[in-house]
Amino acid sequence: MKISKKELLFMIRPQNPLADRSAVRYLLYGIPFIIFFGTLTHFIFAWSGNTVFVGLFVPINESVWEHLKMSFWPTLVWFLLVFLFFREKGELAAARLLLAAAAALFVCPLIIVTFFYTMEGAFGIESLLVDGILFFLGIIVGQVSAVHVYRYAEPNRLWLYVAAGFIVLFMAALISFTFWQPHLPLFLDKPTGTYGLGR
Repeated sequence: MKISKKELLFMIRPQNPLADRSAVRYLLYGIPFIIFFGTLTHFIFAWSGNTVFVGLFVPINESVWEHLKMSFWPTLVWFLLVFLFFREKGELAAARLLLAAAAALFVCPLIIVTFFYTMEGAFGIESLLVDGILFFLGIIVGQVSAVHVYRYAEPNRLWLYVAAGFIVLFMAALISFTFWQPHLPLFLDKPTGTYGLGR
């Protein structure tokens, strides 16, 4: 489905120019939401009795990859909530919000994975405290990046398709790799030496 120039302009600039401040504020409000629910997801798989369906959205083991679910799904939910809240008011730049969501969902895992392997590989540091700090840092930097993109991006069709494609592919990867994971360090559950659902 093609987007007309008029529709694209509406998606880029909300009806009320002052609404940008509200949208930015709500993106930052997402930080405690994502941290809280992301932390909660660490325990939900065990609480569910290792239910496979639940495992699609929460970590199923202690691998680095599975822990990316802790930030991805709560972040995606928060952006959907922001979209629904502002949609009816005509105060939302939907195109910029899509780019902002993609930025947050890209930057957060990038921070977590990069710093995790830097701390472990370069300094030999393995600590739950450090892992928690990296999780918080990833979310904070991700949301701040989203704010920057939302405020200053000038979307075009290509970038909208790239952003949407990235989100869909990342979502598909998180779900499919729950069952079929490459035998790479990123996917290894060190306590059990397995990949995915017990493989």
